[in-house]
Amino acid sequence: MKDARINYVMVGGFVLAMLVALLVVVALLTGRTGATASYFTRMDNVAGIKYGTKVTYEGFPIGQVETIEPLRVDGRTAFRLELAVSRDWKIPRDSVARVAASGILAAVTVDIRGGSSADMLSPGADIAAGPAANIFAVMNDVAGQIADLNQNALKPLLFSLTQQVGTLGTIVERHAPELMGHLIAVASDLAAKTPRITADVERMTGTLSGKVITDANAEQIRASLANVAQLSAGLQESRHKIDSMLASLDKTVTGNKDTIDQSLKDLRHTLQAVSRNIDSVTYNLDGTTRNLHEFSRQIRDNPGVLIGGTKRGDEGPARK
Repeated sequence: MKDARINYVMVGGFVLAMLVALLVVVALLTGRTGATASYFTRMDNVAGIKYGTKVTYEGFPIGQVETIEPLRVDGRTAFRLELAVSRDWKIPRDSVARVAASGILAAVTVDIRGGSSADMLSPGADIAAGPAANIFAVMNDVAGQIADLNQNALKPLLFSLTQQVGTLGTIVERHAPELMGHLIAVASDLAAKTPRITADVERMTGTLSGKVITDANAEQIRASLANVAQLSAGLQESRHKIDSMLASLDKTVTGNKDTIDQSLKDLRHTLQAVSRNIDSVTYNLDGTTRNLHEFSRQIRDNPGVLIGGTKRGDEGPARK
């Protein structure tokens, strides 16, 4: 009887030890071996993410996903993830969380890429989300784009090409004999005219070689080019002289600025004096003009006025 009790105690102790070991292993596997702090992140795609998914920081396990909450924002569905992270682990403010996988067959994790900010996030803060680094997610996205391209672009393009080829085949079948007849006629006409065209080209080439491209014309062209070069050199010299003259004129104007200013002031004063007295000058000119008209009229009436000083019919010394 005593041996049976000892056996029961040993078996019970062994079972309890195995249960404790199992709990320890489960705690180690889930990463829940100490106090945790919750952080949040928002992602558009959570494929492969579920409760208990490992959370890593630059590949180092620091916690797990606690909850996934779908949200409707601006007509689109997003997912808010609660990340349970070891309380003593500090996360920089500019860190980025993304879905990643360490290998092709490895489980999906939420990896936090650490930032360089000196400020740390407080528990309960939001971590910015980045694009997924999972090759299967990328391949799935690319496959979707290829399917969309095939459905919306390639199929309509192939259908349009098929229609165009069919239309072109009908046109060719209907007008092929006529087109071939025209082509044969054009080829025959070209073959008949080719010798004459060749002769005309040879004659034109000979004319150019004998009358246009001659040694005398080449010499004249060289002389013309030399004259142009000489003219260009003369123009350059003239430009230098004009530049020198302008520089001298600029120096003269700059050196006599005070004199020019004084001359302009005197000219302004003279114009102002003329403007003030222009009415009297005009009045005197008008009177002088009237006197000249009167004097010319008297001379026309009695030219003797220039000698005797009196008009015809006026009293004066009697002639004997």
